[in-house]
Amino acid sequence: MTDTERQIVILALANLKSDDPNLWGYARLRKAIFFLQKEEGVPLGFHFQLERERPISPQLQIFLEKMKYEGLLKFVETPHGYRIRPSAKGKKMLEDNPGVVARYKQEIQSTLNKVEHMTLTELRLRSLDVFLKNPE
Repeated sequence: MTDTERQIVILALANLKSDDPNLWGYARLRKAIFFLQKEEGVPLGFHFQLERERPISPQLQIFLEKMKYEGLLKFVETPHGYRIRPSAKGKKMLEDNPGVVARYKQEIQSTLNKVEHMTLTELRLRSLDVFLKNPE
């Protein structure tokens, strides 16, 4: 998968809406990307390692920061912390690449369905379980 395709998949995930307007905080988005790769089989290519009982990916962290720097993601401050959303530039990228979005639409929606109502503690415990079942 190319970096552009990875960006599109992440943008498509962050663009999904839920009944929770504060859905995509930093931790939830990173865990959702982890599940998208590990459980749904989307070949994002991020390497995860276990640190303090949670799977982390420095590569993913840098990738998200680069997407922010390039103006694809915007970090909006709310009373609940920062929330991540596609910027206008990110939404245009989604519109310009419907094939990539369509290719992974089912996996992205399935990931949203898994994570949208989980607490951060539930996300942490589930991601640990998934990592231990599928170590790298």
